[in-house]
Amino acid sequence: MKMEHQRNQIKSFVLILILGLLYMSCSTISEDKIPREIYVSVDGNDDGDGSISNPYATLPSAVKASRDLRKSGVVEPIIIYLREGRHQLNQTLVLGIEDGRPTNSDMAILDKYGAGESTQPAYLTISSYPEEHAVVSGGVPITDWKLVNTAPSELPSIALGNVWEAEIPEGLDIFRTLYDGKGRLTRARNDGFAPTQKGDKKHIYFPKGALKNWDNLEDVEVQVRPFRPWVINMLPLASVDESELVAQTGVSATYGIDKLPAWVHNPSGASIWVENILEALDEPGEWVVNTKTNKIYLWPSDPAQDGSPRGILAPTTSELIRVEGNINYDGPTDSPVSGITLKGLTFTHADRLAWTNDEDRLGWGMQHDWDMFDKPSAMIRFRGAENCEIIDCNFLNSGGSGVRLDLYAQRNRIENCEFAHLGEAGILLAGYGAGTKDVNHHNDIINNHIHHFSEITWHSPGIWAWQSGHNHIAQNYVHHSGYSAVLITNRVEPDRSLNGEGGRTIRQNEIPEEVKVNTTETYENWKVREKYNHSRHNLLENNEITHTVQLLSDGNAIYVSGAGSGNIVRYNYIHDNLEHSFPSAIRCDDDQHETLIYGNILYNNYGFSAQIASKGVNDIINNFIVEPLVSPHWGYVSFEWASVKGAKVHHNIIISHPDGGNAHGERPIARSEDGHPLLVETEMDSNLYYHPRNPEWMDEHFVKMRAVGKEQMSMFANPMLVDPAGGDFGFKPDSPAIKLGIETLDVSKMGRIDKP
Repeated sequence: MKMEHQRNQIKSFVLILILGLLYMSCSTISEDKIPREIYVSVDGNDDGDGSISNPYATLPSAVKASRDLRKSGVVEPIIIYLREGRHQLNQTLVLGIEDGRPTNSDMAILDKYGAGESTQPAYLTISSYPEEHAVVSGGVPITDWKLVNTAPSELPSIALGNVWEAEIPEGLDIFRTLYDGKGRLTRARNDGFAPTQKGDKKHIYFPKGALKNWDNLEDVEVQVRPFRPWVINMLPLASVDESELVAQTGVSATYGIDKLPAWVHNPSGASIWVENILEALDEPGEWVVNTKTNKIYLWPSDPAQDGSPRGILAPTTSELIRVEGNINYDGPTDSPVSGITLKGLTFTHADRLAWTNDEDRLGWGMQHDWDMFDKPSAMIRFRGAENCEIIDCNFLNSGGSGVRLDLYAQRNRIENCEFAHLGEAGILLAGYGAGTKDVNHHNDIINNHIHHFSEITWHSPGIWAWQSGHNHIAQNYVHHSGYSAVLITNRVEPDRSLNGEGGRTIRQNEIPEEVKVNTTETYENWKVREKYNHSRHNLLENNEITHTVQLLSDGNAIYVSGAGSGNIVRYNYIHDNLEHSFPSAIRCDDDQHETLIYGNILYNNYGFSAQIASKGVNDIINNFIVEPLVSPHWGYVSFEWASVKGAKVHHNIIISHPDGGNAHGERPIARSEDGHPLLVETEMDSNLYYHPRNPEWMDEHFVKMRAVGKEQMSMFANPMLVDPAGGDFGFKPDSPAIKLGIETLDVSKMGRIDKP
């Protein structure tokens, strides 16, 4: 009886356990609700029901259906599947609060860096259908091409018989990019010229015949490199005086328009080019638009069998999709959209956002006008968004940027995406201007391939965190850029004039008057101002960067300037930056402090100024400088302009170029407000130096530093790296780096991780 009772107890326990598991399973199913699916096909019908057998024809119709489901009480996740083909948007699709998950962002627990783990499925997903390739395009087809028989007098003789014309489609005004089936076409552009004398920000003095008072002058733009080497502007023409040889632009340049300094990278000698004129239409793939005659002229590079253009698309908008919450610009609190995912899509054929007037431009530029504050200049724009994702998407062949995260942006993720052949930037994170409103932070930029960007505005970066902090920027592969690859900056002083760079972005009412009137660039004063500069505590790690600064000058692979504290640049592989215009691989510039530069491999870079440059109190630890292409002008590590007292410099490996040069450079400036950058004031030790020809290379430096108790453990010796040319920067068994406690660096962990 006792054994029978025990058996019954076991059976009861098992039954209770099974029932419990069934209950938990049912509970899980009810919590992880099966998503509702809506389908869109280029062959669909907007009068359909959105099912897989009767799909909608357009994405906006599917979004409307999603909203109708929400209004009817549906709370399950919704997935909009786009089937194979090109899905055209004729205007920006805006996803708002009603499309996202109801949320309370104040309840979020934030990691130190990045978005953290996702705990909920997306509330609304827009995705390619599995195993299919959906393209979201801003292009409208240009049809009915006719061969130009009576050629305009301006058309070059070489173009006669090759140029076709079509009417601008109804509803389109001016557009600044054009596309065929292979990518972005080249707007006709002349060989350029240099100004004959110094002008101001709106006046160009030109050689005879370089500019004309064209009938459609409002369509003509000039691409201008002003006096400074780090910027290029695209400006509309307002007037041309052919007798006085002076022209006026419709918008102010960033700086006065003058000849470039002699040292600036400028192989053609030109610094001003004229675009969208028939005189320059002399090669296949070039085009011109004339809004006065309502004509598009094109010499096709991929023609149909009869020679006519095929697959030509003109952009309808500079912004394809905007995810936008309720922005309270002048108040303390925004209401973000939450839970939107874009997955497996290709975005393409958007226009470049042009500068059209000074009212919208002056004071609204972010550092050196490298981009404009809070503008629709990217294909996808999150403006007031949290817990949103862009996963496995492509951003290809467009006139502007790929993605912007503007104003409020938290816990968003951009992962496993490709950005290529963009006129401007790859990814921009831009919070509110300098002040106390700090709501752009804790985003992930992970494992993206960003290349061949900045093809129109050469200064546009691959990734830029401006007034944005605590982001995790990792495992990205960034290459082939006109200027810098990655920026972490603010570079806005609270006493700046309204029309100065970034002047109108500053939230003046949030900054005390005593801070505005005392902006001396000292370490102590920076500590007072740092709380208003929100690009702090970004973690930039395990990225691969190469072939940067190919068109402008004075750029860098990684640039940190005027930002907040706690930024970490570590374990990045920066290599084969070969242009003579490349000054340094990593630069902490103007008024920058408390940055950690750790464990980076700098291999086969030009670096005419330095390999690592630091203006301020920043720590430079365990970096490898290997096979530099030149002896730098200042030093392989250059301390510049400001006091570097207390900066830590240790466990670095510096292998000299055969021509030598300084291992560490002191670069003072007369206008320094913080004292000179003195090596003896740094905490410098346990570094390993090697010159392949000169064993006495470091003797003078060691005598100087050891006299003040620094560099006591540092050595001159061959680091005995395994095979740098083959990508192995490990140490051979007898390497002196091991004795010094230098951490070995594994380049295989740096850069993009291939998806399984």
